Formats: sequence, C-alpha cells, structure tokens
Amino acid sequence: MEAFFGNWKLVGSENFEEYMRAIGWAEEVIQIGNVVTPVLSIYQDGEKLVMKLKTSLFSSEKSFVLGEEFDENFAGQKYRSVINLDGDKLVQTQKWDGKTTIQTRKIQDGKMILTMSYNDTVAVRTYEKMAD
Repeated sequence: MEAFFGNWKLVGSENFEEYMRAIGWAEEVIQIGNVVTPVLSIYQDGEKLVMKLKTSLFSSEKSFVLGEEFDENFAGQKYRSVINLDGDKLVQTQKWDGKTTIQTRKIQDGKMILTMSYNDTVAVRTYEKMAD
C-alpha cells in the first residue's frame, strides 16, 4: 500500500475523452478534463486513506477506509464507492444511477497506472511520482 503514497502528476492519458463521454459527463466538464494536468496526492490519515486531486481549476478530496462504502461527489455527480486492495492494486468501484465504473490503480515501472472502465470503454491515465 505504501507504494501508492505520495504526490503523482499526470503525464499521459489515453481514451479519456471517450470515457468521460461514455459515463455521461457534461460537455463543459469534458473540455476541462481534456486540458488540466492533475496532481494526485495519496496518504494515510489514521485509519483512513486520503486521495486529493488538484488542478489549476479545481480540487477534490475523498477520505475512506479500504473495503468500506463511502459517498463521493465529483464533476457534479454523486457516487457510491468502495476501494479495495487487491494484491498490489487499488480497485475502486463507483456506482450511480444504475451505472458502474471500475478504476484500477497499480504501480508499474515507478509510475502509477490508472485504468478506468465503463462497459466497453477503457481509459488509461499515467502518473509519475513527484519529488517530496
């Protein structure tokens, strides 16, 4: 789990616009999603894990316990989520309005690879760890 801790900057993105469209995000959110370069911070705060996403235009934060469902709000949408550690992967299941997405984070060659899946649409976002 500790391998995920730190600050990660987005350095690559594949098929993200198609993913945002598939899950039904508003056009203005899609346009923002295409231009921002987020920094994702992951750390432990007591028994909870925290993920903070920061961009030049917005920020968001989620705090959770592995394996326990929690509510989150992102891009104007409310989700019911659960994040589990599956071997060396963090696997998040998000549900809303009868829809389900799976987001899998893994460390590979010193980078964090985020694979986002909704039905047949898959996006891959690559993050590099920043110096502390």
